[in-house]
Amino acid sequence: MQKIDTNKIMALKDAGWTAEAIAEDMGLGLEAVENAIAECEDQKGQALAEEGDDRIEDQETEYVMVSTDFFKEMYEKAAEIGAKEALKTFEQERKRENNSRVDRRLRNTKLLLRNYHALKEHAEHSVFGRTQMEESAANILESMMSIYDDEVVIESIKRSATRTAVIVSHIDTMFGLYAAYCERARNPDVEKRRYEILWDMYMAREVLSIEEIAEKQHISARKVYFDLKDATERLSALIFGVDGLNIQ
Repeated sequence: MQKIDTNKIMALKDAGWTAEAIAEDMGLGLEAVENAIAECEDQKGQALAEEGDDRIEDQETEYVMVSTDFFKEMYEKAAEIGAKEALKTFEQERKRENNSRVDRRLRNTKLLLRNYHALKEHAEHSVFGRTQMEESAANILESMMSIYDDEVVIESIKRSATRTAVIVSHIDTMFGLYAAYCERARNPDVEKRRYEILWDMYMAREVLSIEEIAEKQHISARKVYFDLKDATERLSALIFGVDGLNIQ
């Protein structure tokens, strides 16, 4: 029986030879060549399958060995990420709430200034004793923060003569502190001008318009608005307290 060189057959096949060409070159029958090729390919396929099974087994073994630590690590990372996201959300909500309170305080400061003369007149024409003034300015101002109707805010103050007197007195006192601040500021000329603009706009016996203030201060109307905004923010920090206010 003729010995068949299977390695040579497979080498020629891998080189692109046909079974007929291999059989002719090696002096073998075509069937013998085809059987040799088929047997080699079956062996190769079986070897690859066994190798794949070994890899799967290795992977399964490795999975079992690290699964507990792996899931523990992933759980800790997920918890850490969740905590960071929760803290981030909390900080955003707190910042949003603080900004909202700042806006409300500025709005209420302007509301008090616009109604200053009416409140003062109401207080001067009301009769009450000092012993009746039990409510502090802080309590009255804090109660304003939960009311979003301007008319209701003012009426809630005017409803009691003592509340009106307390608020008017508080505004006068804070204006006095603001004036003292302007005197000691690093740029007193600018701060005094802002104080005067705020005074002429709301507190003067005869209040002035933006155009009249601009003419009096020899500045543009746009500059008046800018100074008025800055002065109102500083006064708001005094009237309501500086916490939560971003004053430069």
